[in-house]
Parts: sequence; C-alpha cells; structure tokens
Amino acid sequence: MKKQQAIKIITEAAKIYNKNLENKNLLFIFGAEKSPEFFEASFLPRNFLHLTGVRIFEDRIFGSVDFYERCLHGKLSPSDFSFADNGTTEMKLSVLPQLMKIQTCAKMVGVYDHTKSVLYTEKIAGNIYACMGFVKENNYYIPNTLLREDIRDISVRPQKRVLAIFKKEIPQKCYCITPCYSAKKIDISCLFASENLKRKFEVIQ
Repeated sequence: MKKQQAIKIITEAAKIYNKNLENKNLLFIFGAEKSPEFFEASFLPRNFLHLTGVRIFEDRIFGSVDFYERCLHGKLSPSDFSFADNGTTEMKLSVLPQLMKIQTCAKMVGVYDHTKSVLYTEKIAGNIYACMGFVKENNYYIPNTLLREDIRDISVRPQKRVLAIFKKEIPQKCYCITPCYSAKKIDISCLFASENLKRKFEVIQ
C-alpha cells in the first residue's frame, strides 16, 4: 500500500470517527437476555491514532491528538508517518472504515486469548471479518487496536452475542433508550430488568 492511499483511507475514517464515535460512550450489552452482561467504552480524539496502525514521526506531529486533527483537516502528509515493519498497518487500514461504525457492526464480544504474542488487548468486539480491541482505563474501556480477524479465532470460547449497543455523549449521565443496534428478536425492554443496566438509562422507571 502506498502512503497516499493510506492517507485517503485514514482521513476518510477520521471523519467517520468524528461523526460516530468521538467523545462518545458506547454501552455494549451481550450474552443471555435473562442475565445480560455489559461493558462501556469511551472514544476520545487521542484513541484514533492507535486504530490506524501507523507510526508518527514525533519531530513532525506532536502526539496523537495533533495527528487526529491533521487527519480531520486534510493536512496529513506522507512525511508525517511510517508503516509498521510487521505489516499490521495495512491490515488495520483494510478494516478501519468498517470499524468506525462499530456501534452497528459488532455482533459478538469476547475476551482476547493472547494468540498473537505481539498484541496486547483485553476485550474484543466485532464480527467474523474484523474486530476492535479494548483495554481498561479507569471506569471505561478504550479502543487500542483493530484486527482483520474472525473474532471466533482470537477470543476465548464461547464468544457472546451482542444483544444491543447504545450511545451517549461522554458528559451525559444516561444513555438514549433508542439503540444503535439490536439483535433480531430481542425484546429491548427485557434488558432493563437488570438494576445495573437500568441505572444507565434515563426515562426508564
């Protein structure tokens, strides 16, 4: 992959990230309807760089937020970054646009099984084509990698089906009750039987 092609993919993905994920929390609800599990993710401007797989030149770009801002404003240059030597940059870029809509494309959640010795991540959300990895930071998980992998091949079995995904702005206390995604034949109201989940939503009595 040439750098100009990479820049096109990255800048377009940054705009999708800005629209869909920047400064948002996602609530992933998964597992069994009668006893749902969940985790919350936080998406900040500084997280975008790690999802691209590129290595910035620190004498030209002043950190991950500067990189993201340059992407948004079409100011990223081929001399600003390099590809990873192990080929992972191209793999990440091939699924980057798709995963900027993780709130609608994640169908399963799993725990990373450490099959790849050079990769560190904890929780994985995705599908049979691509996944996003998360690590815990304070009370939330933050995205730290992308994988062009079937989630079933890189996470501890059994993986758990995503039941629903909800979104809110980070400053807001409660999630909107309209899901970004819900699995087929799921009664969303059943998910709120859990007291821990009920507290995540306004309007729910």
